[in-house]
Amino acid sequence: MILKSYELKKINLDIFKFILFYGKNEGHKNNAIADLIKDKDKSKISNYEEKEILNNSNTFIENILSKSFFENEKIIIIKRASDKILNIIQELNDKNIDDVIIIINADNLEKKSKLRSIFEKNKKYVCSAFYPDTEQTLSKIAYNFLKEKKISISSANINLI
Repeated sequence: MILKSYELKKINLDIFKFILFYGKNEGHKNNAIADLIKDKDKSKISNYEEKEILNNSNTFIENILSKSFFENEKIIIIKRASDKILNIIQELNDKNIDDVIIIINADNLEKKSKLRSIFEKNKKYVCSAFYPDTEQTLSKIAYNFLKEKKISISSANINLI
């Protein structure tokens, strides 16, 4: 399922266990990930690089499948992902893991990317693109921020900022 970057509040982590964020806007992606996991226990969050996982895929999968008596949920963040991680994602999906949330942070993915294609077509997966900021998006961010803080300011002054 494809979501726009402003629709990310629709992501329910109880339903969607595999999430893909891709694009060049690293700051926006990091903020989206932080917002997504802000209510979660920080000790249950593990960060991996794709290279680490590919070098030790069996250990990674065993780590995810092993359940601690005290743990009821794990959050895995995979950074710098590419199409190479696809087999591991499909293997984890086949295992029907309910207590693990996997967030994949990838760089820019081409339209032909297998990883992107699977996340866009599968209803159990969520993906969102994060493109570089334009003048329009920056003015929208400023407008929303000022509106949230209840500061009234004209459009001309927002454009000046």
